[in-house]
Amino acid sequence: MTTKISLIKSKHLIYIIFISACFNIIAQTSCLSSEIVGTVRDAETHKPLSNANIVILDTELGSFSDLNGSFKINVPYKGNFTLLVTMIGYKPSKKNIVINQNEIQTINFELKPTVLQLSPVTVTGKRDRDVVSEPRKESPALDIVTSIITHREIKRQGAKTIVDAVKYIPGAMIETRGRKVKQFVSFRGQQYPYPDYAVNGAWQREFYETPYFFSSNDIEKIEVIRSSAALLTGLSGLAGVINIVTKQYENPETSREIEYGSFGTFRTHISHGGKFGKMSYASGIGFRHTDGPLNKNAAERLANFYGSLTWNPNEKFTMRLDLFHLDGKRELALAEEPAAIRFQTELWSFSPFRTTLTNLKIRFQPTKNTATDILLYYTHRDPTLIDEDDNSHEIIKTSERDYESGVNIIQSLALSEDNVLRFGGLINRWIAPDGKRFYVGKRCDLSTYSAVVVDEHRFNRLRLDAGLRWQKTYIDDYGAFNINGSAKLFNKVTSIKDEWEPSLFQGSLGMVYYFPMNYSLHINSSAGEIHPRRGSLGLNLQEPKHEQRIKIDVGLKKMWFGIGQISVTGFLLNQKNAIVLSGQTHDSENRTLELYLNRNQDQFGLEFETKVTGLFDFADTFINFAAMSSRIEVEGKMQRNRELPQIIGNCGIYGQYHNFDFTLLGQYLSSFESTRFVASTKEKPAQPQPLGDFVAIDLTLGMSIQKKINTRVYFEIHNITNQKFSTVVGYPDFGRRFTVGLRQEF
Repeated sequence: MTTKISLIKSKHLIYIIFISACFNIIAQTSCLSSEIVGTVRDAETHKPLSNANIVILDTELGSFSDLNGSFKINVPYKGNFTLLVTMIGYKPSKKNIVINQNEIQTINFELKPTVLQLSPVTVTGKRDRDVVSEPRKESPALDIVTSIITHREIKRQGAKTIVDAVKYIPGAMIETRGRKVKQFVSFRGQQYPYPDYAVNGAWQREFYETPYFFSSNDIEKIEVIRSSAALLTGLSGLAGVINIVTKQYENPETSREIEYGSFGTFRTHISHGGKFGKMSYASGIGFRHTDGPLNKNAAERLANFYGSLTWNPNEKFTMRLDLFHLDGKRELALAEEPAAIRFQTELWSFSPFRTTLTNLKIRFQPTKNTATDILLYYTHRDPTLIDEDDNSHEIIKTSERDYESGVNIIQSLALSEDNVLRFGGLINRWIAPDGKRFYVGKRCDLSTYSAVVVDEHRFNRLRLDAGLRWQKTYIDDYGAFNINGSAKLFNKVTSIKDEWEPSLFQGSLGMVYYFPMNYSLHINSSAGEIHPRRGSLGLNLQEPKHEQRIKIDVGLKKMWFGIGQISVTGFLLNQKNAIVLSGQTHDSENRTLELYLNRNQDQFGLEFETKVTGLFDFADTFINFAAMSSRIEVEGKMQRNRELPQIIGNCGIYGQYHNFDFTLLGQYLSSFESTRFVASTKEKPAQPQPLGDFVAIDLTLGMSIQKKINTRVYFEIHNITNQKFSTVVGYPDFGRRFTVGLRQEF
């Protein structure tokens, strides 16, 4: 059976590569118009700027820069024109050009920064998104629910990790705990499943332990799709996607940083990168240690390494290899009342806590009308759980290692000047030899296959897109529980072998209309099914039912080039048989298993976001909030869902005056409640506990010395008001904390 399945996988892969190659050979058309090509870079660092907006004034022609800062605009007529480049956080730049018939002009721009680079701006008019050369780029309808956190923003926020960096995007909620997964990120309350993660576009099935420890110093930007219509990044996609894009360098650059703070926290990092000939490279190494609060079993000591090598011999071919490695140990913080006693006393730790992630990305674009993007990846996680009995002090070590590998191919094909078709497939293999998390001791071996097709049309100011994704999982071996039999005696469970799960489908429709005066209307919708995570059990100790989910977003955006933007988005989410935690648990083999249930629920709300750059010529600001109304079905009637907050709000100001800078960030989370981690017995069921209802304020003060080595000294205060708040029962914030640091760049 194993040999047969391997042959099937090989045939699928060969077939996908063959079809992609065929389309590359036959898809060629001629161009009769002139072209403007060029690059957009930072005037100070000379780094390429992606998502900069390039428009030809008094026309409907425009484009945006890609990851390499490059852009291209097809011009169907000749004459004298003005080319304008804008990007929030940079001063606009104009150049006068003369266009003759059937010629290619190269125009390069270097933009001068203002104070802070914020999110990219959407161009009005006829915008050539160039999804041919970037096959993985999602629908323009999703721009309204997409947040991009750049490396510059990450530094100014003082974000140390991925979780820190996404904290202030609209509708984001961080659930901080001390368990095996330290922090969960969700948007608009879309939980179970939580958002997918991808690294440079490579989807990760099991990544939830890692984001808190992935160093922000090695990240170029983080692309967050807060909605559920993403098809080309991730697989489930119905709860959003977080794509981590690691650093690349165009010019030699070195940076080093050292910090010391509360609870004996020490962090240092050094990175270097550059370019020689057709090759560019990036590297980084860091170390982080903290004792954690006294008597909380919350110490951590972790080192990380990042390396990248890119080969770009010509405009048609690019190959990039990335490697990330994390190694160290961490303790699982103890809970406080009213969490169950076991969570207050279990002395658990991971030693080692280890992850290695690598991916190879190949992009081939033989003509302007077709491109192939091939992504191969491998991830190996090897944490060992150490459980110390609080009475006998007996040490029990359990391996929770797992590894996954995969290949993802996306093909783009321009069927006409205004129609681009993209299609592809993914194969993912995940193996946990000894199980994972709650199901340690039960082998997991799953193979997932996926196919996707997306079609995008342009009609002057209107953009339309539609997509469909299919996925199916083959169970080579899975012993977490027996779907068809009794699940009460876990030690005698019969493993599932050689079975196919039912197929899953997800579809999406999107529309964007660009009005005059820099307004744009975005509408996107999606529908699909969600399977419960393998190993999930319902109240009857059987697998929960599949969930059907429908989502709609409608948003309006207004932009002022070089000044800022404002957007308002309404959203609706309907879930039939939603998979949610029941608040009840089941004990087996000294493990506590959380039980799920199915229920109908819905949610509608409003997101508001505004960003302004160059305020009073020395500051940038942002304000965003999500107001939500969530309901659940109880005994056939819909009532308020008190497990989710109704308001999530963020604001911040980044200022700079001469050599001094400051950052003031605030977050408000309204009240909600939960029974998770609360003690529960038949005689005394768990009672909902209040959470949220807090305002958290962080402040950073810095001073820069501009010499041969750019040096910045800074001082951070987290949770200035020292407010004790929780987003998970039993795990309150650690209170006011201080950090001093030094960063140098040269």
